[in-house]
Amino acid sequence: MKWWTLKWTAKMPKKVTRLDLCRELLELRAKYADPIDRMDAIKSELKLLSRKDGKFRETIAGLGYVSVSPETPERVVGEQPVIDVANWQGLKEARREKLLADGLVSIQPIIKGAYYGRVDVKLQA
Repeated sequence: MKWWTLKWTAKMPKKVTRLDLCRELLELRAKYADPIDRMDAIKSELKLLSRKDGKFRETIAGLGYVSVSPETPERVVGEQPVIDVANWQGLKEARREKLLADGLVSIQPIIKGAYYGRVDVKLQA
């Protein structure tokens, strides 16, 4: 068979739909529910242990490793000046330009952090 005939004789793969992927995900979650639930419980227990022991890593030869870090609450690590936007906009243009020129104020873009998406899987009881 010639290489250029392959595209005509080979069966085209079926396009996987969103519904197909969701169905497969739910079926896998149902099939492996007990091991997945146990893994989640173990992770919770390890996080509790890390509160007391701190960050740790356990390596099992020939199998892999597990790294565990305790949760940390948000904390203040310093201070920074903040400009009241309403007051800034209320200033005359000349005053704003002076503050910018003096380097006391700089205009920075407002950047919203990236969102990497998420997938929630919940089986019907």
